[in-house]
Amino acid sequence: MIKTTRSLILLACLALFAAPLFAGSVTVTWDPNTEPDVTGYVVFYGTQSGVYISNHNVGNVTTCTVDNLTAGQTYYFAVQAVSASGLTSPLSQEVVATIPGGTPTETETDWMARFGVTDMTADNDGDGVINRDEYANGTDPTLPNTWILAEGATGTFNARLAIANPGTDTAEITVKFLRQGSTPIVQTYSIPGLSRKTIKMNDIPGLGWTSVSTEITTQRGGVVVERTMTWNGPDKMDSAHTGKAVSAPSTTWFFAEGDAGVFNTYLLLANGNAVDVTVNVEYMPINGPAFTETYVVPASGRQTILANNIAKLTDVSFGMNISASAPINAERAMYFSTADTYYKGGHDSPGVEAASTTLYIAEGHTGPMFTEYILLSNPNAAPTTATVRYLTPSGTVITRTYAMAAKTRTTILVNDIPGLGYTDVSASITATLPIVAERSMYWPGTWGQWQEGHNSTALSAIGTKWALAEGETGGTHNIMSYILLANPNGQDATVKVTIIRDNGLAPVVFTKTVKANTRQTICSTDLPLQSGETFGAVVESTNGVSVAVERSVYWDGSGKTWTAGTNETGVLLK
Repeated sequence: MIKTTRSLILLACLALFAAPLFAGSVTVTWDPNTEPDVTGYVVFYGTQSGVYISNHNVGNVTTCTVDNLTAGQTYYFAVQAVSASGLTSPLSQEVVATIPGGTPTETETDWMARFGVTDMTADNDGDGVINRDEYANGTDPTLPNTWILAEGATGTFNARLAIANPGTDTAEITVKFLRQGSTPIVQTYSIPGLSRKTIKMNDIPGLGWTSVSTEITTQRGGVVVERTMTWNGPDKMDSAHTGKAVSAPSTTWFFAEGDAGVFNTYLLLANGNAVDVTVNVEYMPINGPAFTETYVVPASGRQTILANNIAKLTDVSFGMNISASAPINAERAMYFSTADTYYKGGHDSPGVEAASTTLYIAEGHTGPMFTEYILLSNPNAAPTTATVRYLTPSGTVITRTYAMAAKTRTTILVNDIPGLGYTDVSASITATLPIVAERSMYWPGTWGQWQEGHNSTALSAIGTKWALAEGETGGTHNIMSYILLANPNGQDATVKVTIIRDNGLAPVVFTKTVKANTRQTICSTDLPLQSGETFGAVVESTNGVSVAVERSVYWDGSGKTWTAGTNETGVLLK
């Protein structure tokens, strides 16, 4: 009789051996499973550890030869047993083989110089693939080879992926759409260097009306990814939010923003593991006390938590600390309604894996059009102090200090700070203990007038090279995109901006000076772009002065100016 755990048979510990026969082939062998009704095995393989994009069903044998493999490429293999009734085991341990030959056309020294790599045994992008393997595989060592988006929905929503290639090498990627309650849909794409691709998820057969998470894996080159969802109005464009992909699941996630009064706040948890995961969510109300709720997220499943259903959070703003028994993904979506429209405005952001003592926010604007908030959460068991340096276009720096009690959330209304009543503004934050920060903006005017909002988590580091996937300009909705640059240093930054475009159009390149301790704004309508274009961007400080980078997009709908808009932070390349 087959031993089962939630319908998965137990696979005996396998001893796998992978040996290249000749360039282009690998033979994999393994010990047979001891279960009596195992009827066959499936060999999975791919060019990234733990990411298997191909498989062979070999029947009831314990060896498999895989042909037509790429010379010079490293491959990763694992085996799964199948029972007579169709039950499948967990995957075996992984083995690795590199196909001989295939010397890269670029020397290792030149490759290291191009990507700023100094140690070939290091893992610059933290994706589990060392730089030497990235060189052999032809992948970008500054960008993770896997991206994950926990949130996604079609039907009521229009959903699209913006995928930008900030490098000069062509990117070869696989996109796996994980549908709730259905088998995944897998598609492959090729994206030339310094270009961008838009994928309209609603148009893909099988994704017309579903909840969906997305995994993007890179076989060559590198990409950055954002997902935008729009809803409301005759063409579902009157409301929107954007979230950027994260590179890996984690056992810890943190959020500074949350509200169960004006807003409906949803915590979205995605479990890609083959077992259920127990998740503890510590809610930290603005005035305390903190409390914990426990949830079980099913294997290979999603769980949506509406915080408004928790009695202790009624009419309360809060932060959240998440601890899981195995790595998961977490996003948080917030929506507010108006007298005439349900869920008129909203925003979405992924969590951050760790709190930090230094944080940076590039975007911000106050005045009659926008209401800006900075949200700070202290996940520590002890009080801390946060110091915020507010940076303006003029170079005037306004500094404020905030005492934060243990396990609480602090809300800062930036419009009310003297000297910041009507200005673009960025923020540089330091704290005596690690904290979490987010920035939210709503418009027009004050609560009761709002029709939309956007949010992003603060950056824990600044750097000299950034990539942005999403952007659009002009068109029937009069779209305006802004690239926001913050320089919290005492030295001016010379910045080269490369606009990377859809449809094979040549990049647009220009330079800007971001003066010391200032914020700089770049608007898409000032650039030589065609009306209706979508684009991404690479922002690089050419004189070595680190900056922070964000992007905001606004557009008109249903006869109103800027009825919708979204925002996200850049992806740090170095």
